[in-house]
Amino acid sequence: MSRETKLTAIILKKQPFKEGDEIITLFTKEQGKVRVLAKSVKSAKSKLQQKLQALFLVEMIVTTGEFPKIIGVEALQVYHHLRENLQAMKMAFYAIELVLKITVDEQPNENLFNSLKNFLEFLDAEKQQEILNLGLAKFKIEILEVSGLGMQSQKNELFLKLKQTDFTGLQNINPVGLKELQDSLSQFIEYQLERKVKSERYLNQ
Repeated sequence: MSRETKLTAIILKKQPFKEGDEIITLFTKEQGKVRVLAKSVKSAKSKLQQKLQALFLVEMIVTTGEFPKIIGVEALQVYHHLRENLQAMKMAFYAIELVLKITVDEQPNENLFNSLKNFLEFLDAEKQQEILNLGLAKFKIEILEVSGLGMQSQKNELFLKLKQTDFTGLQNINPVGLKELQDSLSQFIEYQLERKVKSERYLNQ
C-alpha cells in the first residue's frame, strides 16, 4: 500500500504524458522542486484539471516513491488579478523560469518558496508599472540571495534599499537608476546560470 504525503506548492509548468496524463512540475515548501503525475487529468470527468494551472498555489496529496502520483489537490490561491495584468503576467512567468533554471530537483529551500509566493502576491495586488518594476528587481535580488548566489559586494544604493525593504514598502523607494540595476541583475543571473533566460526579452515589450 503506497504512502501519502501533503505538499504546499506553486505550480511551475505542465507537460503532456502518455494519453490523458500530465507531468506537473511544482516548487514545494517541503521538498523544493518536484515532478508529480496527474493521471487521466485530460478526461472530461477529471476534477483535477481546473485546480492544476500554472501559478496556482495549491495544497496537494501525493503518493511517495520514485514517481509520485496526485491523489487530491485544493487551490489555495489562483491570483485572479495578476492574470488580468499583462505586464504582471510577464513578470510571473519570468519568475517561474528563474526558479526552474536556478534550482535542482528535491532540494528543499523554504526561503525561495516564500520569496516566490510573496512575489506572486505582490504582482496580484499591485497595478502601478513603476512599482511592479521595483518589485521585479527586488525578486531578482532575493532569488539570488536565497539560492546562495547573492551579489555580496554590491554597494548600489537602490540595490541596498530593495534588499532591506519588503514588497509592501516599495512605494516609498525612489526608482532612480532602476533600469541600470535591472540590467546588472539580469546579466549577473545569466552569468550564474551560464545560459539565457528566454522570458527576459518579453519583459520590456
